[in-house]
Amino acid sequence: MLKNEGGFTFLEGIVSLSLILLVTSSFFPLMSNMLTRLKEGKIEMTAYRLMYEHVEKHTAIGVMGDARISLHDVEFDLNMEETKKGNWKVCVHYEEKRRCVE
Repeated sequence: MLKNEGGFTFLEGIVSLSLILLVTSSFFPLMSNMLTRLKEGKIEMTAYRLMYEHVEKHTAIGVMGDARISLHDVEFDLNMEETKKGNWKVCVHYEEKRRCVE
């Protein structure tokens, strides 16, 4: 007498496993892109924080100057100068990028 076990066959299991692997593998490029953008955003946030601290430091002591800071294996070059209009301009250079705030 045959019993109906009511389970999946081996072929159905293999097909469902391959579909799950196909769907999950499609998310790897997305995750890689998100991690890259997260790292770039963290470095940019660090650059702006260093600019802010540079302005605070030089405002407190009253002397303009340049600085080179190394954080997270990235070199940040900071400089502060007065523009022709009489405003202050602070720039940071890192990884071939330049960010300035006036």
